[in-house]
Amino acid sequence: MAKDIKALIKGYEKFRKQYFKNPASIFEDLVRLGQRPKILMIACSDSRIDPAIVMGCQPGDLFVIRNVANLVPPYEEDQSYHGTSAALQFGVCSLGIRHVILFGHTQCGGIQALLEQTPETCEQKGFIAKWMELAKPAYDTVLKLHSQETLHKRMTLCGQYSLINSLKNLETFPWIKERIEKRKVLLHAWNFDLEKGVLESFDRKSQRFREVRLEKNFEDLYDAPY
Repeated sequence: MAKDIKALIKGYEKFRKQYFKNPASIFEDLVRLGQRPKILMIACSDSRIDPAIVMGCQPGDLFVIRNVANLVPPYEEDQSYHGTSAALQFGVCSLGIRHVILFGHTQCGGIQALLEQTPETCEQKGFIAKWMELAKPAYDTVLKLHSQETLHKRMTLCGQYSLINSLKNLETFPWIKERIEKRKVLLHAWNFDLEKGVLESFDRKSQRFREVRLEKNFEDLYDAPY
């Protein structure tokens, strides 16, 4: 067990050597100017997927929210605790985020648990089961349209439908909707294939996921009007 912690400490020492022993360290600006990310990512807690690593980002590039299955709840006005919604509000309203990206992936454990259980089981009390109720519309769509597919295929489709559902939930937040209408914030849904190493983006025009590439129609795919 000690070797696991030693690996972390070695990683910390490597990080410190890279970023804090150089007079021109990026952290000098991050400390002096504060964080100024333009992109907010809502990613899964899955240990295999780190959006900063996948996208080759530096410290300060991304404001990241991570939760089980990268879900977004709809806007709610109550006195409960809303971690994802609070982080969204801080990123959009305080940091001036320009892009909100839902960053999903294949082989998601939360999506698999949702598909392998009956709806009644998913509605039983429990933190994970209750949280995964947010993906129930995606589950229902897969059950209705793709029930004959393999579990692997249904998981992929359910993850994609869940991303689309979370896009809709994002638009229920009044301060996000207002910024969308003024073209101050753009929403995106990306899905990373763990097996193929391929990143796909949801194209609102064609209503399907397309591989992310710096191609001629880049603006049409990633900066599309609502």
